[in-house]
Amino acid sequence: MAFAFQADGAALIVVDMQKGFLEEGSAMEVPPGRAIIPNIQRLIAGSRSANVPIIYTRFVYSPKVPNLIGELHSQHKPPICCCMLGDKSVEVVPELRPHASDLVVDKHGYDAFHNTNLDYALRSLKRRQLIVTGVMTDICVLATVISALHHEYQVWVVSDATATLWNNVQEVTLDLCRRAYGVVEATEAIIGRLKNQQN
Repeated sequence: MAFAFQADGAALIVVDMQKGFLEEGSAMEVPPGRAIIPNIQRLIAGSRSANVPIIYTRFVYSPKVPNLIGELHSQHKPPICCCMLGDKSVEVVPELRPHASDLVVDKHGYDAFHNTNLDYALRSLKRRQLIVTGVMTDICVLATVISALHHEYQVWVVSDATATLWNNVQEVTLDLCRRAYGVVEATEAIIGRLKNQQN
């Protein structure tokens, strides 16, 4: 599967790079997620240079609107409160802190399109291609990628700017994305695409 990349039709999606998933010792820590921060920083810089919008997603659990994810993962609920509304663990890690001009989309599930303003925002910006990064590849990234395809977006999943807990699961998920949902490329290839669009 191949799409013709157009920076003026693309957006960079940074999925759930939050303190609750990335800080050492956090209740829902994804240690490999810290290793992809430099690549996401490079993609953010490249996107800004190419005038590609940057959109951050955050998983936020609210005890006022309890859902099944809270039942599946009790770490989101008191007393732990990981990524619970109002807790500092909801915040994007400082290394990737959004600019005032960036859109931050809060979601209550895995899929960043479900009951959020993401689709509306992308359509308003006339963006139909998505560069997807973040954690976890097999859960929130995959759910968002699948939903993006069903919303008729062309997707590039960045292989070394996504992460999950296990290397084998990472590889299987990337293979699934490659076979069924979009293009899988490394950071260097995406940076090259962004630079080519500036020339």
